[in-house]
Amino acid sequence: MDLRWLTAEEHELEAAIAALDEESRPEVEGRSLVPAGIASILLLVYFGLIWLGFSSSIDAAARPRVPPSAVGGLVINLAVFVALWYATTKLAKWLDRPRRESEVRAWREHLTGMVNDVDIEPVNRATFVSLITGERRTASCRPRFSAPGVEFGNLTSRTHSALEWHYLATQLPAPLPHLILRSTAAGPLPRELAGAEIGELVPTGYPFNRSFVLHAPAGYAQDALYVLTPRVMALLLDHAGAFHIEIIGDTLVFFAPGHADFGTTEPWQAIDALWTKAVPAIVGRAARYRDERVPDQSFRRRLLTYRESQRRPGHTWERSRRRIAPAGKRLAQQRRGPRWSMARKHGLEFVVYWLVMGAAGLVCLGLVLTVVKLYEAFFGG
Repeated sequence: MDLRWLTAEEHELEAAIAALDEESRPEVEGRSLVPAGIASILLLVYFGLIWLGFSSSIDAAARPRVPPSAVGGLVINLAVFVALWYATTKLAKWLDRPRRESEVRAWREHLTGMVNDVDIEPVNRATFVSLITGERRTASCRPRFSAPGVEFGNLTSRTHSALEWHYLATQLPAPLPHLILRSTAAGPLPRELAGAEIGELVPTGYPFNRSFVLHAPAGYAQDALYVLTPRVMALLLDHAGAFHIEIIGDTLVFFAPGHADFGTTEPWQAIDALWTKAVPAIVGRAARYRDERVPDQSFRRRLLTYRESQRRPGHTWERSRRRIAPAGKRLAQQRRGPRWSMARKHGLEFVVYWLVMGAAGLVCLGLVLTVVKLYEAFFGG
């Protein structure tokens, strides 16, 4: 793996990015726009209070009906509002510009991906189903690096707002039973995730059981050990000890908590070790595995089918598409705990929504009162 751009000088990175056409350059996210959002809400409140104050000064029985001081105050307040609004738009533009360190990191990631023939393709919805994405794939992946048959990067759950991962996902040549290997080095799985609580805890023996806890569907312990041979276990211990591992259908996922900094060498070296050492070992076992619980995949049935094709001239024997029996497709799971991160997320969304609605309502109230009082003062008879 070519990692020279991860240690290149900033001026070299800038020159290399400048040499790319506009469409090939990386998009770099700016700072958080939360301060500008808060300022905008406060400005709406201020704008509503301006009109409420002005409407309270209108008196149909007085002469003049609208005091000159009130008009002067309105003009001054509107001028202040315009100045503050201009400052807020400038703040939003400044916040939208990325920090220098973020920009340099994005350059390193982008150029490293290019020299290793990896496409940089962030997505707002995950492309695979797993424990960390859920059945609905509600997770965004950025940065996301992809090549034929494999992808890796950082993943953020949109269902569980507190859950962040770095991962590698690849496609297997054939489906396997649903297996989860919990890494002790990667720590316990978060309470928000549905855990493999109802399944078969498969004994794997020392020293593998000190680093991984293996879960398989009930009745699939021997199948799991067929996939995880001593050689495969040794490779996982050497190169994947820091990752939880999930096999679900024909998808193999390695994942660890927290986002990785792909502007440094360590995540790339870890991905390289997974891709060149751990993945081929599991792929090799998947290519040989058949779930004999599926009637037409038993050895006896396949042998009879093959012999029948030999007795019939001109008949071509075709391998059936491999499948997993229903009992092995998914581990029976139960939720490990309440989704407190979801409660926080929706609670914050609720507060922000009503703050915006309240500010907008205040503006509408102030404008309506002003129009009504002006009408009554001058046209109310």
